[in-house]
Amino acid sequence: MLRPIERGIEAYRQLQGLPPLYHVRLKHQGRTLAVLSGKSEIEAYRRAERLADELLSGREGVRIEPA
Repeated sequence: MLRPIERGIEAYRQLQGLPPLYHVRLKHQGRTLAVLSGKSEIEAYRRAERLADELLSGREGVRIEPA
């Protein structure tokens, strides 16, 4: 669910003719580490995967979910 500020950013991008951004949430053991965005769901997911690979030694307890 988008927060009011996120709806404002979404409306601004739409008015400027910019494509929408897709967001994913990187979680480790139930805690949100980062929210990443991309031009597509796949791009945002891959960014989260790369960050998880760099920050964490293993993938245990890691979840990437739509934000």
